[in-house]
Amino acid sequence: MIDLFMPFRSFLKFENVCTDNNVFRMHYKLSVIILLVFTLLVTSKQFFGEPIHCMGDNDKGPGKDAINSYCWIYGTYTLKSRLIGREGKNMAYAGIGPSEDIEDDDEMRHTYYQWVCFVLLGQAALFYTPRYLWKIWEGGRLKALVTDLANPMITKDWSEYRRGDLVAYMSYTNLYTHNMYALHFAFCELLNLVNVIGQIFLLDLFLGGTFRNYGAAVASFTQLPQVPENFRNYTSVNPMDKYFPKLTKCWLRNYGPSGSMQLKDFLCVLPLNIVNEKIFVVLWFWLIFLALVSTVAVLFRIVVFCVPPLRTFMIMGQIRYVKKQVISKVVKRFSFGDWFILYLLGKNMNPIIYKDLIIELSKEFDNKAVMI
Repeated sequence: MIDLFMPFRSFLKFENVCTDNNVFRMHYKLSVIILLVFTLLVTSKQFFGEPIHCMGDNDKGPGKDAINSYCWIYGTYTLKSRLIGREGKNMAYAGIGPSEDIEDDDEMRHTYYQWVCFVLLGQAALFYTPRYLWKIWEGGRLKALVTDLANPMITKDWSEYRRGDLVAYMSYTNLYTHNMYALHFAFCELLNLVNVIGQIFLLDLFLGGTFRNYGAAVASFTQLPQVPENFRNYTSVNPMDKYFPKLTKCWLRNYGPSGSMQLKDFLCVLPLNIVNEKIFVVLWFWLIFLALVSTVAVLFRIVVFCVPPLRTFMIMGQIRYVKKQVISKVVKRFSFGDWFILYLLGKNMNPIIYKDLIIELSKEFDNKAVMI
């Protein structure tokens, strides 16, 4: 089982060059790891055994496996009318009771079981898609610029060669050419937000409209005061038992010895729902949190784009002992894309080298102003 987690090591490694931010990494690192671990859990028979086991009058015999397969493939159901009351008195278990004289709309069908692992795997792929696009568009540009400049020791190569080349790159040869670079990253941030919101609605559709309020309903239920059995509120149904029942019912139609139609009612145990109910609670809270922080990240990107003075303060937060006027002079000459790549350089370079770069860029712009 440990070997199954070995491919996740690449997600846990810190990259030498950082081309994004913490919110972005929550999407393509943490979310993908969570979803892949959940996928392994729901597909691991080693720990949870068979996903379904149905019991009836003919529970024993060669038809047992066929019955389990049939109910797993075509789904099971619980009764809405049996969700109100006390277990052991009004019904055997939550959602389980006699099926005679019931209306068709009383049945709650559960057909999502066999698709959970595929949905989780698809979610992981969707969370990684913006990262994949950004890697293509980024093209290793930042890595080429900061090679060997993150070393704590300042090399002689920086003072003799690299400084002049990097200053020329930022102030002359590639000035005003990084706007599309920055817009691509902003688009990927927006795509992260659209993806996480879209996944909330897709999961709600997948679970038949129960996901949107699932986490809040579980949290509300757990906060209810514990009362004695005799005074317990009949209408207080655990949302986990309602939407992810561990015991369900299944109809099986077949022909009897005389050729007449027979309708058999089976009680099915779903051990896997013990895992599913927890998985979707965690997913609900994680997706809501991720949607909120992603919204803040997108709004912050818009504010940075519209408020140039804020860019100066962000650069000041990366280096010390450099006057605001020096940084402001550089930022004013840069477009948003140029500033963005300068900000990323600050996240990946030795602070002393970065400080030297800012000062040299300021001097270069002063010299250009004098020449003009």
